[in-house]
Amino acid sequence: MASKSAIPERVGEAAHAPPTAVRTEDDPTRDSYGTAFALLAPAIALYAVFSLLPIVATVGISFTNSGGFNTEAQFVGLDNYVRASEDPIVWQSLLRTFLWLFYHVVLAGGLGLVLALAVSSLARGKVFFRTTLFLPHLVSLAVVGVIWANIYDPFYGLLNTLLASLNLSHLAQGWLSDPFLVLFSVNVASSWQGFGLYMLLFIAGLQNVDPTLYDAAEVDGASAWQKLIHVTLPGLREVLTFVVSLAMINGLKGFATVFVMTNGGPFYASEIITTYIYRMAFQAQDHGLAAVLCIMMSVLAITITVTFNRWRARGAT
Repeated sequence: MASKSAIPERVGEAAHAPPTAVRTEDDPTRDSYGTAFALLAPAIALYAVFSLLPIVATVGISFTNSGGFNTEAQFVGLDNYVRASEDPIVWQSLLRTFLWLFYHVVLAGGLGLVLALAVSSLARGKVFFRTTLFLPHLVSLAVVGVIWANIYDPFYGLLNTLLASLNLSHLAQGWLSDPFLVLFSVNVASSWQGFGLYMLLFIAGLQNVDPTLYDAAEVDGASAWQKLIHVTLPGLREVLTFVVSLAMINGLKGFATVFVMTNGGPFYASEIITTYIYRMAFQAQDHGLAAVLCIMMSVLAITITVTFNRWRARGAT
């Protein structure tokens, strides 16, 4: 039996003990998961309807000979995949897609870097030049295609007219009719629309480079080129990797410019995978093959993204 002197001590301990959390029926944390799911349900439904369902439908169509909504689709197994592997235009368009990505990264990304370095070195007018050079990015790719198609016109286009006025008529070309020049010419137009965004990203990155590093390099007698190689570019490492990945993703969206300017011509010389998908789906009404090409395009985008992210993470360590 406990002594009387021990009772007050236990009472005091109980008085100072922290209160025990007691879950009641009115406790709001009780159905937190249900509330969270109810709040997320509209977003999940929209994602399922507009993203997951089309993906599943595309995979299903790739195993059929679907020719549109008004036709009966029959299961054909892997026939569409075999046809895609045997179609030379598929492989040509895929190769040109890689070439298009390379052009876009070099032209749009490179021009953005050069202009960012030039604008950042100005003592005055930085805001004006940033704003002016960013304006082309606000123009839609379809409008850009129309503008540059007129610039490239072989008879009254601005480019050939300018060359003629400079007594350089021998350099005038059929920029959109020459199979060896057409993809590069169209990519110049697309890169002109995209370089402004990359320029702003590089300018933001340059503002984060420690200025004392330039002072130390100048004390050591480094030239402007050495400062660029050993100070600026290492300081832009994270921005560079981000811009390259963004440029590669944007490069996969080259449909609008190519479609407006050349429609994949001449003789499929500017056909990339996205324009060929459109041709098969809406002109040839071969939805089965178009679905296979969509899957190929998705696999390509995922592969490029995963590979580049792993390379970037490995380089960061």
